[in-house]
Amino acid sequence: MRTGTYPNARRSLPAVWQAGHGTIRKEQMKIVDIEKDSVLTGTVSSRKCPACGHHEIGITTHDGTFYPLRPGTVVNVLKDLPVEPHTSNTPSTPFAGSDDKVEGQTAQRPWAPDPVKSERSLRLKYGVMIRADLDSSAVNSAVFHSAYLEKLRHLIEKEVHIPIAVLLDQFFTSPHLASGEPGEIALAMWRELEEIRRPVVLVKTWMENPGEENLRNLLQTKPGESSHAKPASDAELEKELEQLTLKKFLSLL
Repeated sequence: MRTGTYPNARRSLPAVWQAGHGTIRKEQMKIVDIEKDSVLTGTVSSRKCPACGHHEIGITTHDGTFYPLRPGTVVNVLKDLPVEPHTSNTPSTPFAGSDDKVEGQTAQRPWAPDPVKSERSLRLKYGVMIRADLDSSAVNSAVFHSAYLEKLRHLIEKEVHIPIAVLLDQFFTSPHLASGEPGEIALAMWRELEEIRRPVVLVKTWMENPGEENLRNLLQTKPGESSHAKPASDAELEKELEQLTLKKFLSLL
């Protein structure tokens, strides 16, 4: 692995880091003494530096500890090494609708425009989670906009295998947007990338005027085309959204 090549990477690989420095920084700015030539095993990942706020690349070990990569660090890439998913002392909020509910969290359910429920790619693109007590007739463009941004934030938060900067470089040539917390990255993507805003614009336009042309734009079909597939149930849509990854979602845009 050569220093500085990560923006052009296309997949994540387990890595072993041979420490060449006396001390390294951990999350929450804790300092850990590492003996020279010690070996750490983990997955290449990224985070916001707690010291200066810049986006940095490093290795996350199976216990959730992040070790930033420094110039001159010796790295061995092991393609066939199985790596346990890392855990964190501070559990992140699960995606709305998942079985692992945080105490006090509002129950939610999946929602997508009825015309897109017959096409999986469109369900993944437009599907969001809304409050379970919110009637479908009450879902307006403002509700969808909010739920869409939360969906994007959650996809960014749960991505641990591929650095966000790599994905933003791959799909939009905008790795600089991968700076800050997941919510900050989501808002930066919303502001800077028309492709990110387009699904909300299309749904909003269709909600305000559900005519034939706006419906075709929503479904991305030509005149006369239609889908005869069976619409997905709420349970099927919820499962699909839970399994959706950021890379897959960005590929649909």
